[in-house]
Amino acid sequence: MLGGQASWDDIDAALDGQRELLEQFVRSQRVQTNEVRRAWGLLPALLSLDAPRVDLVELGASAGLLLALDRYDYRYRAGSWGNGADVLVLDGDDRGGPPADLLARGLDVGRRIGLDLDPVGLGEEGARLLEAFVWPDQRERIERLRHAIAVARTCDIDLRRGDYVEHLPAVLAERRDGALTVVFHSVSTMYLDDDRYAELVSVLTRSGADGPLAWLSFEGPRHDPDYGGVALDVTRWPGGATKRLAKVDFHAAWLEWAAR
Repeated sequence: MLGGQASWDDIDAALDGQRELLEQFVRSQRVQTNEVRRAWGLLPALLSLDAPRVDLVELGASAGLLLALDRYDYRYRAGSWGNGADVLVLDGDDRGGPPADLLARGLDVGRRIGLDLDPVGLGEEGARLLEAFVWPDQRERIERLRHAIAVARTCDIDLRRGDYVEHLPAVLAERRDGALTVVFHSVSTMYLDDDRYAELVSVLTRSGADGPLAWLSFEGPRHDPDYGGVALDVTRWPGGATKRLAKVDFHAAWLEWAAR
C-alpha cells in the first residue's frame, strides 16, 4: 500500500499519517479497474469470428490487460485454450458452452490499440494504482492482476489517451487489409449517455460500411437493469448483423452460452 509507506495491517495509522497524500489522490485520480478475468468471457467471441488475423481496438482500455488476452491460458468445460505456459490461467462456471470446436480455433493478434481517457502504464506506479482499486481481501483477484501485468508487459500495446468516441474514427481509418479489425469494450459504454452511445454506434456503422469490421460488446443491455449480467454480443460487417453469444457475469465468474 502507498508504495511501501503504509500497511493494511495498521490502516488507522495510514489514514492519519498519509492524510494529505490520500486526500490529493481521491481528488485527482479517476477510478481505474482492469478486470482481466473478463478475457475468459471475451475469448470465445473473438474465436467465433474465425478470422486468420485480427487487430484489436479496446474502448476504455485502462492498462490494456485485455488486449493481451491471447497470451493467457483458459479452461472451459469443453476444453482448454492457450499456449500452456500457465502463467495466468482463467476459468469460471461455463454453462452450455463454448463448444469444443470453437476452442480448437487459433487466434493471431497483430495490433493492440487501447483508447482511454486516462490510460494506466504498466510500470511499477501503474501496477500499484491498479492494485489500489481491488479490495485488499480479494487475494485471488490481486494475484490474477499481478500475473496479467507480467504477461501484458511482454506485448506491444499502443495505449492512446482521449475520448474514445472522438478518437475511434481516426483509429479505424488505419485499418489494414491483412487483418480483421475488432473493436471491443467491457462494462465501459454503460457510462455513456444515450446520445453519446448513439454516436459510437454511428461511428461503427459508418466504418463497417467502408470495409470488414467486427464489434464485440460485453455490456449490460441498455435500459434493462434486471438483466442480471452482461450480454456478449458480436456485430460484424459486411452486413452489420448482431448475434448474442452469451450472458456473462460482470467479472466473468460464470457464462451462460446462448449461441447455436
